[in-house]
Amino acid sequence: MRGLLTSCSIAAMVVLISVLAYSQDQGFSPTMAQQNFAVEVKSLPDVIQASWQSPLDLWVYADGVNQANAQAVADKVILLAQTDLGQSLCVHVHNGDFNPLATKCWSSL
Repeated sequence: MRGLLTSCSIAAMVVLISVLAYSQDQGFSPTMAQQNFAVEVKSLPDVIQASWQSPLDLWVYADGVNQANAQAVADKVILLAQTDLGQSLCVHVHNGDFNPLATKCWSSL
């Protein structure tokens, strides 16, 4: 009986690990509202790309910006989010290397 419980426990752990690995491989899929918002953000000056990396994290690639300009881009994105997106988020502005020059968060609550 004890061996059966141990085998079932091991099997359950294997299934759980497999499900977690599969879900991580699938990545995050933004909602339609998030996709539309990313398109709107890409229309801002200096912005090359905007992509959702999680339900709350928007990464913005702004080419050739310094820290002050990156902060200004983050501020603009937050203002847009308050009026056009209506959800909490953190904006991370980088210039191509995914090292954020500016990060700003806003809560819709």
